[in-house]
Amino acid sequence: MIGFTAVKQYLLTVLAIASSLLHCISAQAFPDRPLKLVVPYPPSGSADIEGSPRISKLLKLVQTMAVPSLPDTLALELTYGLGAALGQSVAFERIPAGMTGMATRQVARAAADGYTLLFAGNPTITIYPSRSQRAGVDPQRDLAAVAQIAAMPMALVGAPGNASLSIRELIARARARPGLLNLAVLGEGTTSALAGELFRRQTGVNMVPVNYNGSDAALNALTTRNVEFGIVPLTAVLPFIGGGRIAVIAIGSARRHPALANTPTIAESGVSGFELDGWFGVFAPAPTSLAALTLLNQGINRAMAEAGWQHLLLARGLFAAAGTVDDFTALVERDTLRASRLLGATAR
Repeated sequence: MIGFTAVKQYLLTVLAIASSLLHCISAQAFPDRPLKLVVPYPPSGSADIEGSPRISKLLKLVQTMAVPSLPDTLALELTYGLGAALGQSVAFERIPAGMTGMATRQVARAAADGYTLLFAGNPTITIYPSRSQRAGVDPQRDLAAVAQIAAMPMALVGAPGNASLSIRELIARARARPGLLNLAVLGEGTTSALAGELFRRQTGVNMVPVNYNGSDAALNALTTRNVEFGIVPLTAVLPFIGGGRIAVIAIGSARRHPALANTPTIAESGVSGFELDGWFGVFAPAPTSLAALTLLNQGINRAMAEAGWQHLLLARGLFAAAGTVDDFTALVERDTLRASRLLGATAR
Protein backbone atom coordinates (compact mmCIF):
# COMPACT_ATOMS: atom_id res chain seq x y z
CA MET A 1 0.00 0.00 0.00
CA ILE A 2 1.35 3.40 -1.00
CA GLY A 3 2.04 5.67 1.95
CA PHE A 4 0.79 9.23 2.32
CA THR A 5 4.31 10.69 1.97
CA ALA A 6 4.85 8.86 -1.32
CA VAL A 7 1.50 10.09 -2.68
CA LYS A 8 2.28 13.63 -1.62
CA GLN A 9 5.69 13.52 -3.31
CA TYR A 10 4.10 12.10 -6.48
CA LEU A 11 1.53 14.90 -6.60
CA LEU A 12 4.19 17.55 -6.04
CA THR A 13 6.24 16.09 -8.90
CA VAL A 14 3.20 16.10 -11.21
CA LEU A 15 2.45 19.73 -10.30
CA ALA A 16 6.07 20.74 -10.93
CA ILE A 17 6.02 19.08 -14.36
CA ALA A 18 2.70 20.72 -15.22
CA SER A 19 3.97 24.10 -14.13
CA SER A 20 7.12 23.64 -16.24
CA LEU A 21 5.03 22.69 -19.27
CA LEU A 22 2.80 25.74 -18.81
CA HIS A 23 5.88 27.97 -18.64
CA CYS A 24 7.22 26.44 -21.85
CA ILE A 25 3.89 26.89 -23.64
CA SER A 26 3.67 30.47 -22.36
CA ALA A 27 7.24 31.20 -23.47
CA GLN A 28 6.54 29.79 -26.94
CA ALA A 29 3.45 31.99 -27.29
CA PHE A 30 5.04 35.14 -25.83
CA PRO A 31 4.60 37.75 -27.08
CA ASP A 32 1.35 37.34 -28.99
CA ARG A 33 0.10 40.93 -28.59
CA PRO A 34 1.55 44.47 -28.34
CA LEU A 35 3.71 45.44 -25.36
CA LYS A 36 3.84 48.71 -23.42
CA LEU A 37 6.93 50.62 -22.26
CA VAL A 38 6.18 53.00 -19.39
CA VAL A 39 8.47 56.06 -19.17
CA PRO A 40 8.49 57.96 -15.83
CA TYR A 41 10.13 61.19 -17.09
CA PRO A 42 8.66 64.45 -18.38
CA PRO A 43 9.62 65.53 -21.94
CA SER A 44 12.50 67.58 -20.45
CA GLY A 45 14.16 64.33 -19.36
CA SER A 46 15.48 62.92 -16.10
CA ALA A 47 16.89 65.21 -13.43
CA ASP A 48 20.38 63.82 -14.03
CA ILE A 49 20.22 65.10 -17.60
CA GLU A 50 17.94 68.10 -17.89
CA GLY A 51 16.58 69.00 -14.47
CA SER A 52 12.94 69.33 -13.42
CA PRO A 53 11.76 72.90 -14.04
CA ARG A 54 8.40 74.24 -12.93
CA ILE A 55 5.82 73.24 -15.54
CA SER A 56 3.81 76.04 -17.18
CA LYS A 57 1.63 76.21 -20.30
CA LEU A 58 4.48 77.90 -22.18
CA LEU A 59 6.96 75.24 -21.08
CA LYS A 60 4.58 72.46 -22.13
CA LEU A 61 4.37 74.04 -25.59
CA VAL A 62 8.15 74.37 -25.81
CA GLN A 63 8.61 70.77 -24.68
CA THR A 64 6.16 69.54 -27.30
CA MET A 65 8.09 71.30 -30.08
CA ALA A 66 11.61 70.66 -28.72
CA VAL A 67 14.09 67.98 -29.73
CA PRO A 68 13.45 64.83 -27.62
CA SER A 69 15.47 64.56 -24.42
CA LEU A 70 18.01 61.79 -24.00
CA PRO A 71 15.66 59.49 -22.00
CA ASP A 72 12.92 60.04 -24.60
CA THR A 73 15.32 59.31 -27.45
CA LEU A 74 16.52 56.07 -25.83
CA ALA A 75 13.02 54.93 -24.89
CA LEU A 76 11.59 55.66 -28.35
CA GLU A 77 14.46 53.91 -30.11
CA LEU A 78 13.95 50.98 -27.76
CA THR A 79 10.27 50.67 -28.68
CA TYR A 80 11.22 50.44 -32.36
CA GLY A 81 14.14 48.06 -31.87
CA LEU A 82 12.44 45.75 -29.38
CA GLY A 83 9.28 45.68 -31.49
CA ALA A 84 11.27 44.59 -34.52
CA ALA A 85 13.17 41.96 -32.51
CA LEU A 86 10.00 40.45 -31.03
CA GLY A 87 7.69 40.89 -34.00
CA GLN A 88 5.21 42.94 -31.94
CA SER A 89 4.62 46.67 -31.58
CA VAL A 90 5.73 48.36 -28.34
CA ALA A 91 3.70 51.36 -27.18
CA PHE A 92 5.32 54.34 -25.43
CA GLU A 93 3.40 55.57 -22.36
CA ARG A 94 4.58 58.55 -20.31
CA ILE A 95 3.68 58.77 -16.59
CA PRO A 96 5.93 61.51 -15.14
CA ALA A 97 4.27 62.14 -11.75
CA GLY A 98 5.77 61.71 -8.29
CA MET A 99 9.49 61.74 -9.13
CA THR A 100 9.05 58.56 -11.19
CA GLY A 101 7.10 56.95 -8.33
CA MET A 102 3.71 56.71 -10.05
CA ALA A 103 5.09 54.94 -13.12
CA THR A 104 7.11 52.57 -10.94
CA ARG A 105 4.04 51.66 -8.88
CA GLN A 106 1.90 51.13 -11.97
CA VAL A 107 4.37 48.70 -13.53
CA ALA A 108 4.99 46.91 -10.23
CA ARG A 109 1.23 46.30 -9.88
CA ALA A 110 0.68 45.31 -13.53
CA ALA A 111 0.05 41.73 -14.62
CA ALA A 112 3.31 39.79 -14.44
CA ASP A 113 3.09 38.57 -18.02
CA GLY A 114 5.94 40.53 -19.64
CA TYR A 115 3.67 42.89 -21.56
CA THR A 116 4.12 45.94 -19.29
CA LEU A 117 7.67 47.22 -18.89
CA LEU A 118 9.34 50.14 -17.12
CA PHE A 119 12.12 52.22 -18.66
CA ALA A 120 14.07 53.74 -15.77
CA GLY A 121 17.40 55.20 -14.72
CA ASN A 122 19.36 54.05 -11.71
CA PRO A 123 18.09 56.82 -9.34
CA THR A 124 14.56 55.39 -9.55
CA ILE A 125 15.71 51.87 -8.74
CA THR A 126 18.74 52.24 -6.46
CA ILE A 127 19.00 55.79 -5.08
CA TYR A 128 15.47 56.98 -4.26
CA PRO A 129 14.64 53.82 -2.24
CA SER A 130 17.90 54.25 -0.31
CA ARG A 131 16.85 57.74 0.75
CA SER A 132 13.31 56.91 1.83
CA GLN A 133 10.67 54.22 1.55
CA ARG A 134 8.38 55.03 -1.36
CA ALA A 135 4.70 54.41 -0.72
CA GLY A 136 3.57 51.01 -1.87
CA VAL A 137 6.60 49.93 -3.90
CA ASP A 138 10.07 48.52 -3.30
CA PRO A 139 12.02 48.06 -6.56
CA GLN A 140 14.09 45.22 -5.08
CA ARG A 141 10.94 43.33 -4.14
CA ASP A 142 8.40 44.42 -6.74
CA LEU A 143 10.40 44.71 -9.97
CA ALA A 144 12.47 42.26 -11.97
CA ALA A 145 15.51 43.42 -13.93
CA VAL A 146 15.25 42.70 -17.66
CA ALA A 147 18.17 44.38 -19.41
CA GLN A 148 20.54 47.31 -19.09
CA ILE A 149 20.25 49.75 -22.00
CA ALA A 150 23.25 52.03 -21.50
CA ALA A 151 25.82 53.18 -18.97
CA MET A 152 26.14 56.93 -18.36
CA PRO A 153 29.62 58.11 -17.28
CA MET A 154 30.01 60.92 -14.78
CA ALA A 155 32.51 63.66 -15.67
CA LEU A 156 34.63 65.57 -13.18
CA VAL A 157 34.80 69.05 -14.71
CA GLY A 158 36.44 72.36 -13.91
CA ALA A 159 35.53 75.97 -14.58
CA PRO A 160 37.44 77.94 -17.25
CA GLY A 161 41.04 78.29 -16.17
CA ASN A 162 41.24 74.78 -14.73
CA ALA A 163 41.86 73.06 -18.06
CA SER A 164 45.35 71.86 -17.17
CA LEU A 165 44.53 70.84 -13.61
CA SER A 166 45.02 67.18 -12.72
CA ILE A 167 43.08 65.32 -10.05
CA ARG A 168 46.19 65.18 -7.87
CA GLU A 169 46.47 68.98 -8.09
CA LEU A 170 42.75 69.35 -7.36
CA ILE A 171 43.05 67.15 -4.27
CA ALA A 172 46.12 69.07 -3.08
CA ARG A 173 44.29 72.38 -3.52
CA ALA A 174 41.22 71.07 -1.66
CA ARG A 175 43.35 69.81 1.23
CA ALA A 176 45.15 73.15 1.45
CA ARG A 177 41.79 74.97 1.56
CA PRO A 178 39.41 72.63 3.42
CA GLY A 179 35.76 73.62 3.06
CA LEU A 180 36.52 76.46 0.63
CA LEU A 181 36.21 74.69 -2.74
CA ASN A 182 32.76 74.07 -4.17
CA LEU A 183 31.61 71.04 -6.16
CA ALA A 184 28.53 71.43 -8.35
CA VAL A 185 26.17 68.43 -8.30
CA LEU A 186 22.65 67.95 -9.59
CA GLY A 187 20.79 67.72 -6.32
CA GLU A 188 19.84 65.05 -3.83
CA GLY A 189 18.86 61.73 -5.30
CA THR A 190 20.91 62.03 -8.49
CA THR A 191 23.84 59.96 -9.71
CA SER A 192 25.83 63.20 -9.80
CA ALA A 193 25.34 63.77 -6.07
CA LEU A 194 26.19 60.13 -5.32
CA ALA A 195 29.39 60.38 -7.39
CA GLY A 196 30.33 63.59 -5.57
CA GLU A 197 29.92 61.87 -2.21
CA LEU A 198 31.98 58.88 -3.36
CA PHE A 199 34.73 61.21 -4.61
CA ARG A 200 34.87 63.11 -1.30
CA ARG A 201 35.00 59.89 0.71
CA GLN A 202 37.66 58.17 -1.38
CA THR A 203 39.93 61.22 -1.52
CA GLY A 204 39.24 62.53 1.98
CA VAL A 205 38.82 66.09 0.68
CA ASN A 206 36.44 68.61 2.24
CA MET A 207 34.67 70.09 -0.78
CA VAL A 208 31.24 71.70 -0.38
CA PRO A 209 28.54 70.20 -2.65
CA VAL A 210 26.35 72.84 -4.32
CA ASN A 211 23.03 71.48 -5.60
CA TYR A 212 21.69 72.59 -8.99
CA ASN A 213 18.41 71.72 -10.63
CA GLY A 214 19.78 69.85 -13.61
CA SER A 215 22.96 69.70 -15.61
CA ASP A 216 22.36 72.88 -17.62
CA ALA A 217 22.15 74.96 -14.45
CA ALA A 218 25.30 73.34 -13.02
CA LEU A 219 27.28 73.80 -16.22
CA ASN A 220 26.19 77.43 -16.59
CA ALA A 221 27.40 78.03 -13.03
CA LEU A 222 30.75 76.51 -13.99
CA THR A 223 31.13 78.58 -17.16
CA THR A 224 30.50 81.76 -15.15
CA ARG A 225 32.87 80.57 -12.39
CA ASN A 226 30.21 80.61 -9.68
CA VAL A 227 31.66 77.22 -8.76
CA GLU A 228 35.12 75.85 -9.47
CA PHE A 229 34.39 72.16 -10.03
CA GLY A 230 31.50 69.81 -10.67
CA ILE A 231 30.50 66.20 -11.28
CA VAL A 232 27.85 65.92 -14.02
CA PRO A 233 26.87 63.36 -16.68
CA LEU A 234 29.27 63.27 -19.63
CA THR A 235 26.32 63.37 -22.02
CA ALA A 236 25.45 66.85 -20.71
CA VAL A 237 29.06 68.06 -20.81
CA LEU A 238 29.84 67.27 -24.45
CA PRO A 239 28.01 70.30 -25.95
CA PHE A 240 29.98 72.62 -23.61
CA ILE A 241 33.40 71.34 -24.64
CA GLY A 242 35.35 73.72 -26.86
CA GLY A 243 36.28 77.36 -26.60
CA GLY A 244 37.61 76.87 -23.08
CA ARG A 245 34.14 76.95 -21.54
CA ILE A 246 34.42 73.68 -19.61
CA ALA A 247 37.48 71.58 -18.78
CA VAL A 248 36.90 67.84 -18.36
CA ILE A 249 39.45 66.64 -15.82
CA ALA A 250 38.47 62.94 -15.73
CA ILE A 251 35.50 60.60 -16.06
CA GLY A 252 34.19 58.25 -13.41
CA SER A 253 33.82 55.08 -15.49
CA ALA A 254 36.11 52.07 -15.40
CA ARG A 255 37.30 52.88 -18.93
CA ARG A 256 37.82 55.95 -21.08
CA HIS A 257 35.08 57.14 -23.42
CA PRO A 258 35.76 57.31 -27.17
CA ALA A 259 34.33 60.84 -27.32
CA LEU A 260 37.18 61.97 -25.02
CA ALA A 261 39.81 59.34 -25.68
CA ASN A 262 42.62 61.47 -24.21
CA THR A 263 40.75 62.16 -20.97
CA PRO A 264 41.74 59.75 -18.17
CA THR A 265 39.41 58.03 -15.75
CA ILE A 266 39.33 59.12 -12.13
CA ALA A 267 40.86 55.77 -11.14
CA GLU A 268 43.69 56.22 -13.65
CA SER A 269 44.32 59.66 -12.20
CA GLY A 270 45.14 58.34 -8.75
CA VAL A 271 41.81 57.66 -6.99
CA SER A 272 42.17 53.88 -6.99
CA GLY A 273 38.98 51.88 -7.37
CA PHE A 274 36.75 54.83 -8.23
CA GLU A 275 33.98 53.70 -10.57
CA LEU A 276 30.44 55.05 -10.68
CA ASP A 277 28.18 55.24 -13.73
CA GLY A 278 24.56 56.10 -14.11
CA TRP A 279 22.51 53.79 -16.28
CA PHE A 280 19.19 53.20 -17.99
CA GLY A 281 17.44 49.86 -18.05
CA VAL A 282 14.19 47.96 -18.46
CA PHE A 283 12.18 46.30 -15.68
CA ALA A 284 9.08 44.12 -15.40
CA PRO A 285 6.76 43.20 -12.51
CA ALA A 286 8.65 40.90 -10.14
CA PRO A 287 6.66 37.67 -10.61
CA THR A 288 7.27 37.68 -14.39
CA SER A 289 8.57 34.27 -15.49
CA LEU A 290 12.26 33.82 -16.19
CA ALA A 291 11.34 32.56 -19.66
CA ALA A 292 9.64 35.85 -20.52
CA LEU A 293 12.43 37.92 -18.93
CA THR A 294 15.04 36.03 -20.90
CA LEU A 295 13.19 36.45 -24.19
CA LEU A 296 12.80 40.19 -23.54
CA ASN A 297 16.46 40.45 -22.60
CA GLN A 298 17.52 38.74 -25.80
CA GLY A 299 15.27 40.99 -27.87
CA ILE A 300 16.71 44.13 -26.26
CA ASN A 301 20.28 42.91 -26.77
CA ARG A 302 19.56 42.21 -30.45
CA ALA A 303 18.14 45.70 -30.86
CA MET A 304 21.14 47.32 -29.17
CA ALA A 305 23.60 45.37 -31.32
CA GLU A 306 22.48 47.38 -34.36
CA ALA A 307 25.08 49.85 -35.63
CA GLY A 308 22.62 52.73 -35.33
CA TRP A 309 22.17 52.07 -31.60
CA GLN A 310 25.90 51.89 -31.03
CA HIS A 311 26.49 55.18 -32.85
CA LEU A 312 23.65 56.92 -30.99
CA LEU A 313 24.98 55.90 -27.58
CA LEU A 314 28.60 56.85 -28.21
CA ALA A 315 27.65 60.17 -29.82
CA ARG A 316 25.61 61.07 -26.72
CA GLY A 317 28.42 60.24 -24.29
CA LEU A 318 27.07 56.86 -23.19
CA PHE A 319 28.41 53.31 -23.24
CA ALA A 320 26.51 50.45 -24.82
CA ALA A 321 25.62 47.81 -22.24
CA ALA A 322 24.68 44.25 -23.10
CA GLY A 323 24.30 41.34 -20.73
CA THR A 324 22.01 38.69 -19.30
CA VAL A 325 19.15 39.06 -16.85
CA ASP A 326 21.51 37.85 -14.11
CA ASP A 327 24.14 40.42 -15.08
CA PHE A 328 21.69 43.29 -14.75
CA THR A 329 20.19 41.92 -11.55
CA ALA A 330 23.65 41.79 -9.99
CA LEU A 331 24.36 45.39 -11.07
CA VAL A 332 21.11 46.60 -9.49
CA GLU A 333 21.92 44.81 -6.24
CA ARG A 334 25.48 46.22 -6.09
CA ASP A 335 24.35 49.78 -6.83
CA THR A 336 21.52 49.59 -4.30
CA LEU A 337 23.92 48.48 -1.57
CA ARG A 338 26.43 51.21 -2.46
CA ALA A 339 23.76 53.92 -2.48
CA SER A 340 22.55 52.78 0.95
CA ARG A 341 26.09 52.95 2.33
CA LEU A 342 26.95 56.33 0.80
CA LEU A 343 23.67 57.92 1.84
CA GLY A 344 23.85 56.53 5.36
CA ALA A 345 20.52 54.71 5.01
CA THR A 346 19.83 51.48 6.82
CA ALA A 347 19.91 48.60 4.38
CA ARG A 348 16.59 46.86 4.17
